[in-house]
Amino acid sequence: MPCMKYLLLLILLGTFACTYSQKVTGFVIDKTSKQPVSGALVSAGSAKTYTNLSGGFEIDVAASSDSLKITHFSYKTYTVAVSKIATVLRIELEPSVISLNTVTIRGDRDFKKDSIENRIAYAKQFNYKGPTVMDAFTGNSNKQPGDLISINPLILIAALTKKSTPEYKFNKILIRDEHEQYVDEHFNKGIVSRVTGLSGDTLSVFLTQYRPAYQFVLKATDYEMEVYIKECFKKFEKSGFAGPDPLHNSSSQF
Repeated sequence: MPCMKYLLLLILLGTFACTYSQKVTGFVIDKTSKQPVSGALVSAGSAKTYTNLSGGFEIDVAASSDSLKITHFSYKTYTVAVSKIATVLRIELEPSVISLNTVTIRGDRDFKKDSIENRIAYAKQFNYKGPTVMDAFTGNSNKQPGDLISINPLILIAALTKKSTPEYKFNKILIRDEHEQYVDEHFNKGIVSRVTGLSGDTLSVFLTQYRPAYQFVLKATDYEMEVYIKECFKKFEKSGFAGPDPLHNSSSQF
């Protein structure tokens, strides 16, 4: 009997060791700008989560996991050994492009190529749709008029709550970031400075105050973008290079 008790104790201790997990919280920021990085994938073994808009995350790291990994398509992958993890982490991600002051070196890369590569790498996340309410109503092709239609409650719940899931939120973050990058490709310091002659802080104010919407940039030709910048510059010049009232968006997009 004593041997049996010791055996049971060893089994319980082994089970506890296998199921033991450490809750880790942290913040992920851009190494250069020190700004929070949202939508970064944080994974440790089978556990995964995404950083929120403030760059924060919380994840349960199992004892069997050997490393914690943070990935984001705009940054280099960051990995840290579980044995070196503190209860609160401050992680700085290094951008995947090289920035020198106001100049960004991309070599022969362009937005279209980067966008395609991102969508291939994150195809599952970009294509995420989630279940719909109609998916919960199941049936088969042999059913006759008047036959009862069954409802799958698990799918129905998943459809009604999908907007609160990390997958749905990450999908929206990926699309938002892609739209922002597209605008940056057509409305940046190099292009605006060439058209307006602005530089320094004045150029930065102009870029912030007159940044166009993604839908406008998507439809505009290069000529229309240049006309838009010139029209905005006239307003900017008229305002004394102070920009429009932040409470009223006076920039017209056509």
